[in-house]
Amino acid sequence: MGIDPSQPMIDAAREKHEDKGIKFHQCKSEDLGTIVADDSTYGEMRLPEYPSTASLITAYAQGKDRLTSLGPYFERPGRTILENMLTDVPDPTLMESVIKVRGGLSHFERRYYAGDICFSSPPPNPPFSLRSQHDSWLGPHYPTHLPPPSPTQIKPVEMKKTMRWRDVLGYFRTWSSLQNFHERFPDDLHHVDERFPEDKADDNTSSSQDDVDISGGDIAVRFWKDLRQEAKKSGGKYGVDELVLVEWPIALLLAKKV
Repeated sequence: MGIDPSQPMIDAAREKHEDKGIKFHQCKSEDLGTIVADDSTYGEMRLPEYPSTASLITAYAQGKDRLTSLGPYFERPGRTILENMLTDVPDPTLMESVIKVRGGLSHFERRYYAGDICFSSPPPNPPFSLRSQHDSWLGPHYPTHLPPPSPTQIKPVEMKKTMRWRDVLGYFRTWSSLQNFHERFPDDLHHVDERFPEDKADDNTSSSQDDVDISGGDIAVRFWKDLRQEAKKSGGKYGVDELVLVEWPIALLLAKKV
């Protein structure tokens, strides 16, 4: 069941999801008598078919170079909290402000939908350090700069979508950090990137006039082509209208009303 206090959001969710097993209702989470999702977020995208792109994505989205990365152009500290998978958010059951409201919360739990755990050997008896064993103990999308969670907190990735490479570029263009970057460097919009000359032919044969424009060579297009180059090196599909799987890790903070 999905809930939201906004009816327009509920209407939009119903239109986009055809699965009859999922119900959407307008209400506030605090009005539920069972489980409350205190907070949630989705993290940095990944292309699971092309693991070598992970470092490129992190450098582009979290880097500190103001000329080659969008990291400095995100709103902070909000973006940092997202990158840290809500680990900076304290346990709400211990917060005095929460305790005063309707008796507070209990049974606090953190869940990270960051991918299946791949154990290279049987897990040792706790206590143990996941990092000291091997990073493959963790979900493939769990940020490596964070302390390792309990294995029971890692869940399979749920937020994923297969889309055309063209639509991946369209997604990149929705980032608020890109708009902030272009306010700082408007001339970047006139940059030219000659890689993948075949894109021009694909663009001319696009089936829709409203399709994503793939022309130009601004920072978003350059990053997009970097990812496609990695896919090409891996022997994968990289044509603008070929499909690629995109995944986003999700962090959830769950608690039960007292």
